[in-house]
Amino acid sequence: MNHLVARVSDVSQRKALPAQKKKLYDYAHSRKWVEGKDFRYIEYDETAYKANRPKFNQMVIEPLQNEKELAIVVFDKIDRFSRESTSDERKALTDLFKKGRIELHFPSDNLYINRNSPAADLFRLDIGVALAGYYSSAIRDNVKRRFDEMVSSGKWVGKAPLGYENYVEKYDETGKPLVKGVRFDSVRKDKVHEAFVLRSLGWSYGAIAKKMKADEFTGKPRRNKYGKKVTPFINKGKWEEIINNPFYIGMMRYMGSEYPHKYGNIVEPWLWTKCQRVNRERSIRRTKYQSKPFLFKNLVCGVEGCGCTITFDGPKGAGQNVYGRCTAYTGVHKAIWVNEKSLIEEVKNVLRQITVPKELLPSIVAEIEKNHKSEQEYYRSLKKALQDEHEKLDGDIRAMFENREAYKVRMDIFEKMVQEKTDRQKNILQELEDLGEGNKGFVIGASYILELCSRAVGLFESETASIEQKRYLIQTVLSNVRLTGDKLEFVLNDPFNAIAEIKKKSLAAPNTKVWCGQRDSNPRPHPWQGCALNN
Repeated sequence: MNHLVARVSDVSQRKALPAQKKKLYDYAHSRKWVEGKDFRYIEYDETAYKANRPKFNQMVIEPLQNEKELAIVVFDKIDRFSRESTSDERKALTDLFKKGRIELHFPSDNLYINRNSPAADLFRLDIGVALAGYYSSAIRDNVKRRFDEMVSSGKWVGKAPLGYENYVEKYDETGKPLVKGVRFDSVRKDKVHEAFVLRSLGWSYGAIAKKMKADEFTGKPRRNKYGKKVTPFINKGKWEEIINNPFYIGMMRYMGSEYPHKYGNIVEPWLWTKCQRVNRERSIRRTKYQSKPFLFKNLVCGVEGCGCTITFDGPKGAGQNVYGRCTAYTGVHKAIWVNEKSLIEEVKNVLRQITVPKELLPSIVAEIEKNHKSEQEYYRSLKKALQDEHEKLDGDIRAMFENREAYKVRMDIFEKMVQEKTDRQKNILQELEDLGEGNKGFVIGASYILELCSRAVGLFESETASIEQKRYLIQTVLSNVRLTGDKLEFVLNDPFNAIAEIKKKSLAAPNTKVWCGQRDSNPRPHPWQGCALNN
């Protein structure tokens, strides 16, 4: 049986197959071959410029190796046969024609090869393969140069990351896409930002994936191996890839380097930096016990001169307790085991100190905001100035990359200038983070305070609340939390310390009307019900 072989590099080129087929059939008819009896026609799509070609092996080489008689293999041209002289497939066919089991025919090149072919014909075959390989390499180099130019000008050359989407900016008169671009995906952008926020709060990638699945958030539609269109949920591995992709802060990775792009940021630079810090901290603390979901797993010892980590050991059976103790590596003191339940009760007591009736919270919040108005204005103006400076530096760096040809004589100066601007951006991010930590009480909104102070204990005790959510609640209300002996030490954050102080005064002196009373079955002044603050 003889074999007529037509090949294109990929599915998009299959429209070229009919022309190859016609030439191959004309050649078969010129030799008086009858289809099915004397020859079979084979067509497929697969690049010839790679070592492993499964379709070529399955459809061409394996049937030829099983032939009992001499077979003729017809390719329209040499480049349809191979563009890689060292490929295993090329060696397999060469071995077959050297043994006299096949002949290779290339009608358009007016060449055929068998075991008795002269050196000149074999040389033509080798030259044809080499030229085909050179042509592919030249195309690849041209594509790479074009991609380099696009990336240098801030254009992305691949599939847009989750939160962005590819689209066609311009069509020609026949409807063929001319210019392609990237823009925000309005359906997924906000959820991607939410994932970064959760990571910055210390959530694991698995917890983020679980929450997003519960929210029924899916990735972009794609086709599975059966060709069916699906919209899959995003697993924790994919979330890790997303949260570590600098594309979301305006930088795209290409061939080992990073370039600024022009499609806008989904994530603020300070949020990106905080996520990277969480990544480093979780990597350092990823031990046998620290990887378990303990509520106080990042707690440190408060004994003077110690500062070691508090390690927790989980229950060995149903109904047993979790205990923690200082690792005591410094040898400053002897470690003791502390029941986690006692620490949880201490936190509840603190939360009870900030719990006030919901109807009184608006007046308390109004007073706090009034007292801190000037600080809030200062915070906002300083934050805006830093953000504006960061954005200006982004524009400067982008402009320098677009015009870097002007620096080609002194690339060292170009790299130094870019590094200086990049270093300043890093300093700005640190200043923004420090500013946020130092003014935490000023940026907590009134509605959030109202919700938290009225439901703090209930939120902490809720069975549906995750470990990460409870840990975030503790971090919001308390800072500098340490375990000294068997007791927690901490600082109550603004504005919760002010609320706790007001409540303390009202309980100590109920008749001062810090908070006024309500009427009940035994009318008397009561510290919790009534009117507004009376300072």
